[in-house]
Amino acid sequence: MEQHALHQFVRRYFSANDADILHDDNKRLTVQLTEELDQQLMNRPFYWQYIKKTGGVPQPMTLTFITKGEKEKQEKAEYLHFGSPRLHQIFTSAKQKGTWTILYEETEAAKEPTPLFPWLLANVKVSYASHQRKDSIYSFGLQLIHGQMVDNMMEKLKQKSLHNLTPAHSFPMHSLIQTTSGLQRMKRYLEQQLSEESGDWAENAWKRMKEELHILEAYHTSSSQPKEEYEQEKQAIIERYQPQINVSIINSGLFYLGDSSLPSDIQ
Repeated sequence: MEQHALHQFVRRYFSANDADILHDDNKRLTVQLTEELDQQLMNRPFYWQYIKKTGGVPQPMTLTFITKGEKEKQEKAEYLHFGSPRLHQIFTSAKQKGTWTILYEETEAAKEPTPLFPWLLANVKVSYASHQRKDSIYSFGLQLIHGQMVDNMMEKLKQKSLHNLTPAHSFPMHSLIQTTSGLQRMKRYLEQQLSEESGDWAENAWKRMKEELHILEAYHTSSSQPKEEYEQEKQAIIERYQPQINVSIINSGLFYLGDSSLPSDIQ
């Protein structure tokens, strides 16, 4: 589920930034970078300086990602996963390009103007942090008229043609739910999801922290360790093991779609 959400997020990132999707089978993704994406992601400033000075024809690179299955070692293919440097690069680029967008679906022309319904989208990264770290991506959609909440929203946008301008034969419907209120609904829903997850990872972290503090206390009691040094080491142990969940919005937007409702994955 998490890797699938990652695949859809990465695909939408490249598509939204005008990269050509050369291959996509939900396990492998091959993209032809634009000049801008190449300069942001590929770390080859000397090449671009050379092209600029000589007036040469730029040749942006093609990338292939593996997002599911075994970590196959295939030529010119990168295994993309949570924690990988490349994914961190993509997250950073997405934030730099802006965390909010408004897009409109291109629907088939009809005799009468087609209404487009407002959907709030939020892609959220949840980081479980202690002495070990785990990241997950959630993608939520909220219909801003009747309030339907759907999960895996990026997957539902995969086959849609989205544009910055309202299509000539369509008109956007007015939202009844404000964006700020919609984000609060998503926050409450995510909190409910997280509360239902297993807390074993946090319990293990607390247990490890208590063990480390006990060892430190025993050493301090039986030695001449300065009080200041003891407090510093104690604080370092707490900071390392204390479990916490950090939530951040990767990006969000208002999407006007031809669908008044969508299939829901929420049980």
